Amino acid sequence: MGVDQYMYETFYDDFEDIEGIEYIECVFDAIEFEDISNCRFEKCQFRGCKFNGSTIKTSALLNCSFRFSDFFSTIFTDCKLTGSSFVDTNISLVDIHGGDWSYTDLSQQDFSKKKFSGTDFSGSDFGFTNMTQTSVEECLFVGARFVETLFVKADIRGSKFDGNIVHTKMKDTKIDLEQAILIASTRGAKFTP
Repeated sequence: MGVDQYMYETFYDDFEDIEGIEYIECVFDAIEFEDISNCRFEKCQFRGCKFNGSTIKTSALLNCSFRFSDFFSTIFTDCKLTGSSFVDTNISLVDIHGGDWSYTDLSQQDFSKKKFSGTDFSGSDFGFTNMTQTSVEECLFVGARFVETLFVKADIRGSKFDGNIVHTKMKDTKIDLEQAILIASTRGAKFTP
């Protein structure tokens, strides 16, 4: 049995639970979504959509654009959002459990007091994002962009960064030994045990 597939279509009607459907270069205009599982959205545009209270699991939303959309109390579990962007869209109230959010535009979001674990944020844009009192456990931030990104009172132990870590703003931040060595080496210090 093949996967249902839609290409180059525009949708205006609300969606109930959807599962196992593929959408390529589709437009969703002011749609209200319920739960989504095992779906693939590629190069889709979501304009003024509502995902409030939705659970989105094991789905791919690749190179998608979300504009003026609502994500109140939305849960993403093991999803792939590579290359997606959230323009004029607040996703500060989402819960992210695992998955691949690499090369995603997460700039100007407020993730204060959130907890992320096992998520790949490599190459993502966190410019002007608030991560105050956030816990990031075993997350990847290699190649991520940090400009005026706040990790104040955050716990970043166990997550992987590269030299980009020096572009974050930290105060009372919990870091591990590897991160301390990385910060020191980017400032010209040399670690000697």
